[in-house]
Amino acid sequence: MEEFLNREFFDWVKKTAEIIRRYEGGKITIVHHNDADGICSAALLSKACEYCGFESEFICIEKVYPAIVERIHSEVDGMIIYTDLAGLAAKMIDKINSGRSKVFIIDHHPAKSIDSETVHVLDPELVGISGDIFVSASTLNYIFFRILAGDEAVDYAYLAVIGSVGDYHDRSGGILGLDRFALDEATDYGLVKIKIEGMKERYLIKLFDEYADVIANYFTTLGAVGYGERGYKLAMKACFEGFDEKSLKKAKELNSLRIEKFNEMIEILKGGELKKLRHVQWFHVGERFSPMGVKAVGEFCQQIKDMSFIDDSKYLVGFQNMPYVIPDLGKIDWNVVKMSGRAPTSLERKIFLGEALGLDVLVPKASELVGGFADATHKIAAATVIEKGLEENFVLEFDRLVEEYETSRN
Repeated sequence: MEEFLNREFFDWVKKTAEIIRRYEGGKITIVHHNDADGICSAALLSKACEYCGFESEFICIEKVYPAIVERIHSEVDGMIIYTDLAGLAAKMIDKINSGRSKVFIIDHHPAKSIDSETVHVLDPELVGISGDIFVSASTLNYIFFRILAGDEAVDYAYLAVIGSVGDYHDRSGGILGLDRFALDEATDYGLVKIKIEGMKERYLIKLFDEYADVIANYFTTLGAVGYGERGYKLAMKACFEGFDEKSLKKAKELNSLRIEKFNEMIEILKGGELKKLRHVQWFHVGERFSPMGVKAVGEFCQQIKDMSFIDDSKYLVGFQNMPYVIPDLGKIDWNVVKMSGRAPTSLERKIFLGEALGLDVLVPKASELVGGFADATHKIAAATVIEKGLEENFVLEFDRLVEEYETSRN
């Protein structure tokens, strides 16, 4: 495996694995995202903990935000691992943690490094490996588990494939880079078969007798649409046992709910609620997506970004009210909204060619200007949390940042 990894990154992962292997506590808390990649990441970490003889407990969150981190670190003792989120949150977490717990952030989004004795960031973006294209969080956790457990980890390589496809890393026709390494191991062990359909690969997962894209959609549906009723727990169970009648029925029910809510919102936007500035088009769903979790607004943006009523030259921004109750944590005292951004395909191409600013630049900057907190940002998909009532301020700052960039190029 070593030959597939950047030397600095390999040494980094190996060092982290050794620290965790030597951990003398009995329990590790895993804080993870609620989409397919986050769920597969948590599942892989649970097996890594099991291999090392540790008990693991899980907290599923939709966004990293100070109020959430404060609640976690006030209630949890021992080691905490954040995964598929928190790459940009290390300094905030370190401040709140105040040296109490050993914290690892295992993420593939753009990140900031930190000099801390208790908070450590393991993120390929910090050594020049794109988390947008070449490595999902689940692949990163698979590599981490692989270094800990050797060949014993390979039985779970299929989870990295599901997570990678769930994060659309197959959008160019097939998964690449370190994701491909996990795929190759999964196929070598007979866990996955590669099928060619048209110009694209699809990955048949033996445990489910189903394709990775279908499984990932069910996982994200359970975790995101069913967030309030802890659907992610059904998805986590399915990671190792496949879908049973209960989980499959629930996923299909939730998918029907999402289709209904999304279709209603599409008609509302077509009716005139899509607001447009020079460089940004935006909308607010308010409570319309309830009881779905706030990942729904990002999934909705992803679905509509190339529809005929969307301007393909403008960034797409959507807002959804954050609920006051986090299933695994209880009530949170806040009044905030989640923003999700996407780029239509023609704008995506410009971003990857360096001809337009990525959302990984625009969202954190605009968020900071209105006192928000951005995390889990990619070039063509990003999110943040801001105070309710500041949505228009955010969009205006976003539009201004794009205008400044465009003016500087001319």
